[in-house]
Amino acid sequence: MKYEDFELNYNYDDEDENIDLYSSSGKRKSASEYEDISSTSKQHRTHTASKKKKKSKARTLRNALIIVICVLIASIGALYGYAYKILSGMDRTPLDENNLGIETSNYDSVQNIALLGIDSRADNDSGRSDAIVILTIDKKHKKLKLTSIARDTYVSIDGHSKDKLTHAYAYGKSQLAVKTLNQNFGLEIEDYVTMNFYGLSRVIDYIGGVTIDVDEKERVELNTVIFPELQDLGFDCPNITNAGTQLLNGAQAVCYARIRHTDSDIMRGNRQKEVLTAMFAAVKSMNPLKLPKVAEMVISECQTSFSANDIIGLGTWALTFSPEIEQLSIPNENISSSGKTIKGVWYYVYDLDSAKSEIHDYIFEENYYSAESVAQRAQEEGE
Repeated sequence: MKYEDFELNYNYDDEDENIDLYSSSGKRKSASEYEDISSTSKQHRTHTASKKKKKSKARTLRNALIIVICVLIASIGALYGYAYKILSGMDRTPLDENNLGIETSNYDSVQNIALLGIDSRADNDSGRSDAIVILTIDKKHKKLKLTSIARDTYVSIDGHSKDKLTHAYAYGKSQLAVKTLNQNFGLEIEDYVTMNFYGLSRVIDYIGGVTIDVDEKERVELNTVIFPELQDLGFDCPNITNAGTQLLNGAQAVCYARIRHTDSDIMRGNRQKEVLTAMFAAVKSMNPLKLPKVAEMVISECQTSFSANDIIGLGTWALTFSPEIEQLSIPNENISSSGKTIKGVWYYVYDLDSAKSEIHDYIFEENYYSAESVAQRAQEEGE
């Protein structure tokens, strides 16, 4: 019997195996009629291996990303824990929310905070609010807006008739200081931070000093009037030999912020904001590893109504968006003002309603402070 007389009749599932043993005539295919599937098999194996390799790479990348994310989360958690630990040791004194003199709701879209610089040479918080600055958190425009108000402003103080704005803190600490700002300027402030100016000098020394442009009048005032006072208290406060832009140490910077006899109380407020802005610039450029210590030193000199979570939230926002800083002084050229002696005491007297409108327009960038008005004035100044 010849080999070709046998009929192969295996039960292959032709559709699944994709192999056809018979020709269209019903006879078994000859060798020449079979399709060469060896190359296809190789391609299939190669493709399968390639897919496995890609999947392996994808899994490796995914796992790497998971590890990175976990490390970041752990780092953030560690930083949060450290920050929370430091902030928990802060002197926190909440305000009585029912006694803040808030009667409007004009500032719902921003947050106004009272920054009170305390003039206390005994290194405690028993002095007056030597610096009064309103910090506005404007998240819509990604800005921090500083509004300084002249400390000698003639205002009504609850329970004390009319007096200087700076005396509100001496009469009733932060509670009365915030209430006085709200009642006279309608600012709807619910939180505050006090800072001992003399304690601030230690922070400035730690960050390496601040760069300030000192003019000749200021230099003379510092060397002859203000520096000797701090030198007697044991502060490292060397005289300034030349006017111009220079690096001031902590004690020198604090003295610079206290100058007032060379010009006005408004310019004094501007100098205080200048020192704060210079500090912010110095901190942004310093070694990040030093930042926790800076925070610890600042916190040790502060009292506030904020919780630790509040401060961490604001700090995270500021670091994330790096907000622009803008400044305003009250009174200014848009507000008619004058110095008056009343019952033997000198005061800064001006229309408080005009000041209220000025601050509102500045914060919300309306009227005089709108983008159109600012651009128009810039064009006129350039002509």
